[in-house]
Amino acid sequence: MAGEADAALSVGDIPGSATGGVVTLAASALSSVVIGTGADTRAHAAMGAVGLTVSGNQISSDFLMARSTASCGPTVGGSSELVNLVINGQPITVTGAANQTVTLSNGSVVINEQVPTVRGTSGELIVNALHVLTHDTITGQPIADVALGNADAKIDCAAGWSPGENWVSGAGWIPGAGGSGKATFGFVAGPGGQPNRGHLTLKDHSTGETVHGTVIFNFTECLSGQSHFEGNDQNGFGFQVDTADNADPGAGRDTFTISGAYSNPGPLLGGGNIQDHGFLCQ
Repeated sequence: MAGEADAALSVGDIPGSATGGVVTLAASALSSVVIGTGADTRAHAAMGAVGLTVSGNQISSDFLMARSTASCGPTVGGSSELVNLVINGQPITVTGAANQTVTLSNGSVVINEQVPTVRGTSGELIVNALHVLTHDTITGQPIADVALGNADAKIDCAAGWSPGENWVSGAGWIPGAGGSGKATFGFVAGPGGQPNRGHLTLKDHSTGETVHGTVIFNFTECLSGQSHFEGNDQNGFGFQVDTADNADPGAGRDTFTISGAYSNPGPLLGGGNIQDHGFLCQ
């Protein structure tokens, strides 16, 4: 299977006035990617500085990411990462288990929700990093259904598969350039003519700096152990990025280095993951 689709937003705020006061959302550096290369389809969805209110329940996370993979076999697998998750003032320990549930007075929160479907030659896995359901405490009628970080990978191997193109994608957080706080990011880069396809979105929450670009060019995979791409941000300033997919998951092992429109003080990911697609770079 081969193909790619992606989307990115520098800001993903939803005011309460748009939902009748039931839901409000503040989030930045939103990145969603799905890539099919060969016998694998991989998807990620991520966002940073999440502030969510659903039916009076307050939920926050510094960074959240869902990942999903569907492979010929077929087999499926996925995971979610939520950094500093707090629900109604209580820090929540994220276990990593699928479908971890936190009970609310008027509903529930499902963390790392996973919905697999494997049938015949096809497989699909929907992963929601966070899924909030609320209801009326008297009538039991549903009020809100909110899912953040939705990654959906699917594959059908009946017709075989082709090698596809080489891509690199990822999302995560690195230390902020201001010496404290985090910078969260998401990206994808690959071939596709002039310009190359992809995006980069980044928000440094310690300095307020934002980089958001959908003009990617000069993508090179596995150059001296790293992949390299360049682009222009929303103000026309150039950026250069080097990444390394060293392990899975990538916290403390994968690297992300950016210069030009923004520069980060250290390359190691504090959380998240870098993923090479269609090639191995050792």
